[in-house]
Amino acid sequence: MSRAFVIIFTLVFALAPLGVYAAGSHDNDCTECHSLHDTKGEYSFAVPPNTSEKYTGTGAPAGGTDALCLGCHNEDEGIIPIALAKSHPLGLIPVKVNVPQEALGGGGQLTCTSCHDPHPSNAKYMYLRVSTDAGKKMGAFCAYCHGDKVDKNEM
Repeated sequence: MSRAFVIIFTLVFALAPLGVYAAGSHDNDCTECHSLHDTKGEYSFAVPPNTSEKYTGTGAPAGGTDALCLGCHNEDEGIIPIALAKSHPLGLIPVKVNVPQEALGGGGQLTCTSCHDPHPSNAKYMYLRVSTDAGKKMGAFCAYCHGDKVDKNEM
């Protein structure tokens, strides 16, 4: 694997507490993230969208589903805080990798949901879109978009 890929992989996964990796951390009745009667933003958010984080590539404030995720995953809430400056690039239209269309958000951009499906029906490791054999085969996850950068032995 390339050195840059290893560094990014290490930052994304090694900095997060191990508790985030267990499936089942989101509720089963949707109200942890969504509300019908007390909406705080688009997609019927139950938490105020956090737009204080800026996308590293553009400097624009986080928006859409990313802002929903960051509504809980921040230092104030303390729920596995995510800093966009230390995360995989989001809010960009990928041009150097072949990201599957179903993984792209509005406008063809990378979002939190490009890699994660937070819905309780997703029992995969860390709510990832790709099965990793409970984290034993992370190369399979990375190969979803970065197939040319992953050692085939890690899949």
